Amino acid sequence: MVPDDPPPDDSEPGSGPRLDGGPDRFAGTPRPFTRHVSRIVDRFDSLLPFALVPFVTTLIDLERVERATAMGGRAVSITLEFALPSPLLDLWSFVDPSTSGSGSGFSGGGSAHVPGGDPFGTPARSPERVGPTGPTTSSTFDVTVETPTDTVAIPVEALTASVLVWIALVLLLYAALGAVLQAVYLGGLDRRLRDEPVAAVECVIAYAPRLFLYDLTAFAAVLLVVTFAVVSPAMVVLAIPAGLLLGYLFYAVPFLFVVDDAPFLEAFRRSYRLAFTGPYVRFALAHALVSAAASLVLSVLVSGGASGFILGLLLAVPLSLVLTAATVSFVQDLTGDRPGSVRSGSAPASGLR
Repeated sequence: MVPDDPPPDDSEPGSGPRLDGGPDRFAGTPRPFTRHVSRIVDRFDSLLPFALVPFVTTLIDLERVERATAMGGRAVSITLEFALPSPLLDLWSFVDPSTSGSGSGFSGGGSAHVPGGDPFGTPARSPERVGPTGPTTSSTFDVTVETPTDTVAIPVEALTASVLVWIALVLLLYAALGAVLQAVYLGGLDRRLRDEPVAAVECVIAYAPRLFLYDLTAFAAVLLVVTFAVVSPAMVVLAIPAGLLLGYLFYAVPFLFVVDDAPFLEAFRRSYRLAFTGPYVRFALAHALVSAAASLVLSVLVSGGASGFILGLLLAVPLSLVLTAATVSFVQDLTGDRPGSVRSGSAPASGLR
């Protein structure tokens, strides 16, 4: 007796079976974002320790903490942040406290104030986050260098050789810290979702070098924008759509390093190809819309001073964890549970291929 032919597999990436071996009640859904957020919510208890990452990265940005707590409810600053998937999200990915305690803002990128935040999304955030902050009283431009605790503005005319060396060293240290943090955070989430030990040291060894190179590439892209803006300030306007486009095309890159052990250049190629598929588009759109809705609520809360900041922090931390973990789960689904991905005891990928 000849068995019947198996039914055709017309499922699309992003709607396949769960990779943790459990039953998948969301299989076949055309909404990959809803599916993977639901998966993370179902397993939130096991992922809760990772909430320490967005909690700490929020608090170490002392400048924004001070600005938020100083607002004191005197005025409401509303932020509309269409954030794309990013390796590190926290409260400041959705809220940018006003320096004057009033006003509104619009942007569309990820977070880059913490080491390892998605720099491809930053040009849209605000002029000071691109690099040049615009004309000053002396009709010059400032270049801003963001550290985890403060933002340093340096006039262009003060960019001597020694200052440039200092900036380069800061960026290298910044990228190195970010790479280690991302490696442990994303690698830990990926392994926990597969019911494997986190193995933080193995995650750093396997993923940090590529994440470090990724951050340096992103910094170089931002510096390129700075250079063009110094020559022609009108180029800052072009940085907004350019940042959005790059952020969309390559948001999967750092996740591919971790989830599928993709070599450096291959991760960019694969993310670019995925950018033209339905699930990738729908996930990014849903992520951006949820981020925008959250930013409206959180920005109003943070405008309430210290108490509002604390409440916003308590809401933003689990939201940030869920969104990042959902992206890890989504990329797992896009790639499938391939035997070539790094696991405990296996060798990491090498080279730029």
